[in-house]
Amino acid sequence: MILTSTLLSLVSVSVLPPENVMSFGTGFFYNRNGDFFTNRHVISECRDGSIHARTSDGAWHPVSLLAIDTQADLAAGSINKPVDAFASIRVYGNTGSVSVPTETEDIFSAGFSAPERNRFRLQTKWGQIQVWSDPNEEPFIQRMRMDAFPGASGSPILDYAGLLVGILFAGSKYPAPNINTLSSAGYGDKWIFFYNNNAIVEFANKYQLSYSAWGKWQRQDPIFIADHAQKITVLLACQTQGDI
Repeated sequence: MILTSTLLSLVSVSVLPPENVMSFGTGFFYNRNGDFFTNRHVISECRDGSIHARTSDGAWHPVSLLAIDTQADLAAGSINKPVDAFASIRVYGNTGSVSVPTETEDIFSAGFSAPERNRFRLQTKWGQIQVWSDPNEEPFIQRMRMDAFPGASGSPILDYAGLLVGILFAGSKYPAPNINTLSSAGYGDKWIFFYNNNAIVEFANKYQLSYSAWGKWQRQDPIFIADHAQKITVLLACQTQGDI
């Protein structure tokens, strides 16, 4: 199941941009220019010019799209404003080689899961990698045990150093759905699927996006990681094509 959320009732204008918003998702900054990654399905049905991003200070910013992939469920946009915090892709030391999560590795996710129910507050959760497919073979998808609900699509997946290891894009109540139909799998509150850094780097290089990488791994306190996640993650909102 794709984890975007559609607003079905009115909410306080203090949490919404100045327009009639209907669809929500998550994104996260990957450089200091205010550029962010998200999923293609988060923004693909948005009306032109209607996408806005809410940063950690509560401010809303109009979004311009940078890239939309036609194969992987990935996209990039920008608020066109410098930011102080952003995700760094995990690599092996000074080699520049991408590092992906290992089997049973504990990881962290931050996103706007069930945004209306959670009053548009960022939800942070720990999960664990579960053995599934080869993380170094296309489509570079891995699986973890973690609850997530509509709105969480595009959430960053971070490790114990606060480094980026993936981007959430789908959930399923089944442990092994057809990899080609994950976008329509059952309501996801048990198994979460994400693209790892192989997919992210492939996407970024394909569209010549400038991103940050870091190879000096150092374990961080969970509070530090949660604070970092709060700063780099954005709530995405837009009017969809079917809105009246």
